[in-house]
Order: sequence, then C-alpha cells, then structure tokens
Amino acid sequence: MPRLDFQLPPPRQAAQLGAILWIGIAAILLPSLAAADQLRGAEWVAQAGVMLSGAALTVTVYLGLSAGNGKPLWLGVAITLIALAGAAAIQTASDFGIQALVHGLLPTRLSTHSPEETLIVRIIYFLIYACAGAVFVVTGVLQRIRSRERELARAEIARLRAELALLRLQLNPHFLYNSLNAFSALITLGRADEANRLAEGLAEFLHAAMDLDGSEVPLARELELIECYLDLEQARFGERLRVETDAPATLHGALVPGFLLQPLVENAIKHGVEASAGTASLRIAAVRAGTQLVLTVENRSAPAPAAAPVRPGRGIGLANTRARLEMLFAGEASLETGAVADGFRAAVRLPLKLA
Repeated sequence: MPRLDFQLPPPRQAAQLGAILWIGIAAILLPSLAAADQLRGAEWVAQAGVMLSGAALTVTVYLGLSAGNGKPLWLGVAITLIALAGAAAIQTASDFGIQALVHGLLPTRLSTHSPEETLIVRIIYFLIYACAGAVFVVTGVLQRIRSRERELARAEIARLRAELALLRLQLNPHFLYNSLNAFSALITLGRADEANRLAEGLAEFLHAAMDLDGSEVPLARELELIECYLDLEQARFGERLRVETDAPATLHGALVPGFLLQPLVENAIKHGVEASAGTASLRIAAVRAGTQLVLTVENRSAPAPAAAPVRPGRGIGLANTRARLEMLFAGEASLETGAVADGFRAAVRLPLKLA
C-alpha cells in the first residue's frame, strides 16, 4: 500500500517560514483594506491580532503534516486535510473573538458575519494554510535533494579515492619485472652507474605513485615523473624507442591531476612499441588552446608482422583517465583518442590553470 512520504523542514525553520508567509499576507492585505477605507482607528489593532494568531496557528498545519507523514496514503491525506480544516475553523473563530475583544476595549466597528461570509472566510483560510503546508513540503523536498546531492558528492569523492588507490596498484607488473631485468643486465655489462641512476628513477617514480592523492601538480613535475618512467622503458627497448617531449616553458606551471599522463604513455608503450616490428617513436606535447591546456601522447611505429603476438588490452587506463577527468572537472575536460598514420593518438583537454 502506498504511503505518504515527504520530508519536512526542522520546526525552527518551519516557524520562520510561517512567519514570513503571514508577513507577506499582511503586506498585501492591510494596505488593500486601508485603501478601501476598511480600516479605521483601532481596527488596525484587530487586524494585527488576526495576523499574529494566523502565524501561530500555522503550527497546526506543521503538526498535521508530521502526523500524516509515513502513514498509508489515504490516512495521511485525511489527517492533513483535517489539520487544514481545523486550522481554518480555529482561525475564523479567532478572528471574531479578536474583533469582539478589541471592540470592547477600543472604538471600532463590529462586523456581522452571515453564514455565507463565514464559509468564504473559512475557505480562504483553508487555502492559506494549504499554501503554508505546500511551502513546508517543498522546502523539505529541496532539503532532501540537497542532502542526497551531498551524499552523492561524498560517494564520488570516495570512488575517486578508490580509483586512485587502484591506479597505484595498476602499475603493470611486467614493467617492474622488465625494470629489474634491465638493472641486472646493466650490472652484468659493468654499467653499474647507469643501473644505479635507473634504480633511483624507479624509486622516485614509485614514491610518487604511492603519494598519489588526487591533488594537482605542475606540468613540469608530471613530465619529470614520465621521464623517469620512460628512462626505464628506454633501458628495455634501447634504440627501438625514440622519445620526444614538446612542452613550452610557459606551460610548465600549468596544474594537472597527478599521474594523468602515465596511463596514456603506458598504453602507447604497450600497444605501440611492444607491438612494433622495429623502431617506434613516442611524442608527448603540451599546447595552449585558448583557455584550455591540451596534452597529447602519440606513438608511431612500423606495423608488426602478422605472426607477432600482441598482448591484448582491456582499456582500463583510458577508461580510468576519462572517469578521473569527469569527476575532477565535471564535463569541462575530455580525453579524445583515435588512430593516426601508423600509430595512435590520445589528447587530453582540460581547463588551463597556472600555479
């Protein structure tokens, strides 16, 4: 069975909303009565009392809505209508009582009300209190929406942190295995200094990966970490891998999400260099396009022989990059990918923000 389900504002806020509603009614009604010569002398006092009692009786509407909330739909609606009708009846009686009291103390006119006029007054008050109830419900619904938006935002932040943690663990085990093999080979060849330099680069790279927390870093720092990564890959592929970086000094202070380029470079190595029959080139570039920063990673290589095994990919790096950009920039950044002659190109567009 369907139930009446809505959220109400806290009592203090409801009281404030009720007061604002009746102040608005007074601001419209009293000048209109004065213009029609319906207020003379102390009759202002009677009308002020009516407005104050109306604001106080708005509590009845709030209590009725609270009592009906969560009940079966028919019962909740019935309780709400009874509360509205009761508030209208009490307000009508209060009007007459206040006018009689003021008339007994001060010189005013005492209005006589026929049954038809009394019914019209009750209907008017019923509609006023119905408006008050609608204000309460709408305010509560908006608060619930904002609360859920905050919960979703917290969930998105938690998901982003989880994905960043996953990115830390996503470093290809083959990369670490091949790096250690490269160190061993260099030491065997008597190139211990070069092996030591690469080991320091690997340590710096892994330290940066472990410190990844979603914060932004200058582009210069991002390129330094990519250089550490590519130095290790260069030791593996030797002259087969040619790297070019084109980033003007004016953009070195541009802020980018940490480790933004690493999955793209890893993807280019995996599907470009490893799958290549010979020499492969990797180009990393940064350009300014109006208010945007465009970062591109492009690999070109000779196609592999038909019999050469190609390690399949699952697109995790590209998918994670797109998800990060969406969460961090909410549609203001994008990742565009596509084939180029003898290669593949990935381009990230994000708002340009200089440190």
